[in-house]
Amino acid sequence: MQFGHEKLHVYQKGLDCFADMQAFMSSWSRQHAFVDHLSRAMESVLFNLVEAARLRQRTKKLLNLDYALGSTFECAACLDIAVLKSLLDREGGVEQKRLLLEVCKMLMGLRSSWQSPRIAEGERAYLSQQDGQVESCVFHHETLDMYTVMLGFYRWFLSTEPGKSLSSGFDRSVDTLATRVVLNIAEGNGRYAELSRQGFLDTANAAGVKLAVCLDMGARRGVWSAKEVEEGKQLLLRVGQMTARKGYAD
Repeated sequence: MQFGHEKLHVYQKGLDCFADMQAFMSSWSRQHAFVDHLSRAMESVLFNLVEAARLRQRTKKLLNLDYALGSTFECAACLDIAVLKSLLDREGGVEQKRLLLEVCKMLMGLRSSWQSPRIAEGERAYLSQQDGQVESCVFHHETLDMYTVMLGFYRWFLSTEPGKSLSSGFDRSVDTLATRVVLNIAEGNGRYAELSRQGFLDTANAAGVKLAVCLDMGARRGVWSAKEVEEGKQLLLRVGQMTARKGYAD
């Protein structure tokens, strides 16, 4: 006897991906904000997939699959942060993101099949708009200006002493807010509904503004020089302008 979701190929692939992620995360400190996010997001992929399989109403089934899809993009963004922090080498990050992409394709294929009168999980439905871009960028959100600029801010932060040490509550707060911006840009790009996408952009925009305040507070405390703060705020300003737009126009 099996639960219904255990028969889904995407569930088994998701479990494989979860096991791989756990192997990496076991050596990473929880002081990095993205680590907890990655753990929760990977669980969310599986839990929402199982909930979608359990439900009978098609609208609710598709909504839970959307949640699972969004979580795959969040996981991918966490891996980008891990690479920036030198916790994972670039090759390892690309390899893990490609495994996530397979899960993502399968979820989209399952979603497509559930929208048809006959519910069936088929290999030929595993399609993705990113197929032609795997060599340079594994996920589409990696091509967005707002995402690349925000990663640029993360690099700036990690080049400064607070980003290197994360030794104080203030340092970790900045790390948490920067992580929030990156993940919300990525996850929003994976949502089907326009209003849902805009909600993630709004969250990213709000966190970006708080980051700018943190930079001002850090300057008053002597954490960063005026030149450093100006460099960081210019990047945040660009991200703020882009996340304030309606939708993804990059």
